[in-house]
Amino acid sequence: MVSLLRQPNFAYGATEASPFRFEEDLTNDVKYEYIVEGNSAKVVVYPSGSPVKYLKLRFNGDFQKVDKVFGDQWERVGIRAYLEWRSMMSSRILPWYCYLIEEGKMSCYGVKTGADCFAFFQVDTDGITLFLDLCCGADGTDLQAPLVACEVVELFGEKGEDCYQVACRFAKRMCENPVLPKQPIFGVNNWYWAYGNISHEIVMEETDQLIQLTKGCKHRPYMIIDDGWEKNRVVGITGENGVYIGGEWEPNERFGDMRKTAEGIRAKGAKPGLWFRPLLTRADVPEEAKLCQESGGTVLDPSHPFTLAQVEKDARKFVDWGFELIKHDFTTIEATGMVTLSSEQIDYGICKPNRHYYDRTKTTATILKNLYKAIQKGAGDSEVIGCNTVSHLTAGIHSTYRIGNDTSGRAFEWTRRDGINSIMRLPLNNVFYNADPDCAPFTERVKFEANIDFLEMCALTGMTTLASIKPGLLSAEEMQRVNEVFLLADQDCERYGILDFDKNAFPERFISADGKTEKRYNWNRIYNGSRVVLTWYD
Repeated sequence: MVSLLRQPNFAYGATEASPFRFEEDLTNDVKYEYIVEGNSAKVVVYPSGSPVKYLKLRFNGDFQKVDKVFGDQWERVGIRAYLEWRSMMSSRILPWYCYLIEEGKMSCYGVKTGADCFAFFQVDTDGITLFLDLCCGADGTDLQAPLVACEVVELFGEKGEDCYQVACRFAKRMCENPVLPKQPIFGVNNWYWAYGNISHEIVMEETDQLIQLTKGCKHRPYMIIDDGWEKNRVVGITGENGVYIGGEWEPNERFGDMRKTAEGIRAKGAKPGLWFRPLLTRADVPEEAKLCQESGGTVLDPSHPFTLAQVEKDARKFVDWGFELIKHDFTTIEATGMVTLSSEQIDYGICKPNRHYYDRTKTTATILKNLYKAIQKGAGDSEVIGCNTVSHLTAGIHSTYRIGNDTSGRAFEWTRRDGINSIMRLPLNNVFYNADPDCAPFTERVKFEANIDFLEMCALTGMTTLASIKPGLLSAEEMQRVNEVFLLADQDCERYGILDFDKNAFPERFISADGKTEKRYNWNRIYNGSRVVLTWYD
């Protein structure tokens, strides 16, 4: 097999002073070292006279017999950013890591979590390329000191070894120091039935229902309040105010005192959780802390000290109110300007051209990590779910990560596409973080049998197990069925893995840890295949 624990055959680099057309001049204006030590190789990038942008390392090798290739995505999967095995495609971007199957043997290449760059691989019949995006927003990074941009690792499975098991072993090599939840995370999030139409009274009603649904559980469930509690929310109207979902992060008149709401949830026997969007505000902020004006407000610059202090302060306030879980959202969209960081992008830009950060000495990856760390610092010991954050950069900072894009209380097809496809990240579960494939939404518009299967699959595999359930909707029999699933989620035990990992991008077959019990789900029965002619609202 081809090893990357050796010096690259070629290195091409670009700074702001050099062209990006590597194929013409084959220049390398980036000073770097590739330091191989033991079972890994560190890529160290040095100040290079001009702000650094990209570094491309090429390793020649024979991949003529590779049958198929798997690649991940930058952040949440779904909506043009799906996970799947494919035939070899030399231009395909494989963020963070990749798997190759060649004559019944799997090879894994990747970088360790917590990198200070955006790294991806490309595979062709003649070799493998590691490409580092070292930019600071839309600009180069004016490095002031040597930067360990990433650390390369690899693993080669045995011939005939189960590819899912190889992927699980490789995940541990990529992430050596994860942060994991103190207890299983299960319960409800009210977004997918209420879509923001919530109040203190509704949350109390939901909590009463949750306690019924979790009878017999030894751990307390979570009651997570999603978007809809904040004072400045403007939705569904046109005019100069438009639509706005952002800060300042104080409650609206339907909630009043958020301490009262958190105390009410806790008094009933659940753990309170709260959603917020850290980087969008209508508050007065220093001019130099403004990144741009978008989404009806000011996008805060994630590199500015004011922003880092503000998000830490907000998270600490929520903990002081009594919330034991914080879910933060939209930071990738705000920081990069990209609605979805898809590996299908034909250019290599992580950020839109209008993203010019205050601190030009740090890479985009470092800036995002510092943002996550500030939120976690404010949250203290409370669990944090990173939603719309970057997978490899979240690991080791937050205990829980939203691996998939939005499911839906309006059409099960969205749950299938975004929630179930994200299960291809199951090898990372409880190795990088506890994986959250999003909620199973129980509403009048989606069939119970589809969502209970999705919820049960989350519980069996040991992932975050959350439901959105309209109060009063479920029958007594359905309530009992949900209770059985939450009892599974509450257990501390070895979990199920994927049996059809290399054959189906929407996994259907799961196997118990002891290999004795198989569980199969039919995600196709709701629509007799896949639904098309689909909008977000129908």
